[in-house]
Amino acid sequence: MDENINVDTNVVDIEVPCIVFFVLTPIFLVIRISSRLKTGSGLGWDDYTIIVSWTFAQIVSSLLIAACMHGFGQHIYEITAPEQTLTLKLYYVAQAFYKLTLNLTKASIILLYLRIFLQRWFKITCYVLLGIILGYMVATTASSIWQCTPIARAWDKSIPGSCISITENWYANAGFSIATDIAILVLPMQPIYRSNLPTKQKWALIIVFALGIFVTITSIIRMQTLNFSSTSSDPTYDVVSSTWTVIEENVAIICACLPMCKGPLNYLFPSIFASAPRRISAGFKPSQHSNNSSRSYWSPMRGDREILSTRVTCVEGRKPFTGGNSQEYMLEHACSRDQISDVEEVRGIRKVIQYDITVQTSGGSIEPV
Repeated sequence: MDENINVDTNVVDIEVPCIVFFVLTPIFLVIRISSRLKTGSGLGWDDYTIIVSWTFAQIVSSLLIAACMHGFGQHIYEITAPEQTLTLKLYYVAQAFYKLTLNLTKASIILLYLRIFLQRWFKITCYVLLGIILGYMVATTASSIWQCTPIARAWDKSIPGSCISITENWYANAGFSIATDIAILVLPMQPIYRSNLPTKQKWALIIVFALGIFVTITSIIRMQTLNFSSTSSDPTYDVVSSTWTVIEENVAIICACLPMCKGPLNYLFPSIFASAPRRISAGFKPSQHSNNSSRSYWSPMRGDREILSTRVTCVEGRKPFTGGNSQEYMLEHACSRDQISDVEEVRGIRKVIQYDITVQTSGGSIEPV
C-alpha cells in the first residue's frame, strides 16, 4: 500500500486543466449564444462551428481522462501490457480530435470576420485563409489517422510495419497553427482602425481581438515540449505536451467567443466598452411625441466610413380597406402637422414620429438633417 500511495505520477497535470476548462469554457460559449439570441442576430455558421469545436475539445479531454484511468501519466513500466495498449489507443484517437477542434476554432473566427466586415479585399482574404485551414484540417487529420501502416502500429509498436516521423509531423502542425494564429490576429486590425467608431471603442475592439495572442503564446509553449514528448522512452509518463494541448484548444475557443461578450465587458469596463450616450437636439422635446421618452429618438451609427444619412418624416401603420392580410405602409406620402391632427379619416392605428438626425459627411463636417 505504501508503494501505491507514493507512486510517481503526472495524472494531475492532465486532469486539472481538463476539469477547469470543462467548467470555464462553456461559460463563454453560453454568453456568446445568449448574446446572439438577445440581439436578434441569430446563430450563424461561426456559432455552429464553435459549438462543434467545443464538442470535439470535450472529446479530447474525456479521452485523456479515460487514458489516465488506465495508466496515462504513470511510468510505462508500471502499467500492464493490456493497459499500455488501451492507454496509447485512447491517446491516438485524442490526437485526431485535437487537430479537428483547433482548426475548426480558427474557421469559426474567420466566419465571424465574414459576418461583421464588409470590405471586398477582406472577404477574399478570409475565403482564401478559410480554404487553406479547412484543407489542412482534412490533411492533418488523415495523417494522424494513417500515421502508421498498419494503423494499429500507432499504439502497439510490437506490430511489424512503418510510421511517419511523429516529431516532424507534430512540429509541422505547430508551425502551421502559429502561422495561421498570427494571420487571424492581424487580419481585422486595419478595418477596425480605419472604422468610424469612437476612439475608445475602436481601441477596445482592437484589444479584444488582440487577446488571441494568448492562443499563439500557448501554441509556442506547447511547441517547445513536442520533441521531448515525441521522442520519450516513457510516453505514458512524459505528458507535458498533452497538458498544453488541453490548454491551447480551450483558450482558442474562449478567445473566439470574446468579441460576442459585450455585455460582461460593458459591466466590467463601462467607460471603454459602453456605447456613447444618445444626444437629442435642442429643438426636440420627446414628451411632445411619446410618453416613453427613452424611445423618442434614434441615433444611428455604423462602424465604417460611409454613414447612412436618412430622414424619416412620417411612419404610418394602417389596416388596408381590402384584402384579408394586414400590411404596413411606410412613408406612403409626406405628412404635415395639419394631417397629423386629422386622425378620424384613418382606419386602425396611426403613429407619427419626428427624428432629429445629425449626419457626419465623408469630409468630416457635421450637418443637421
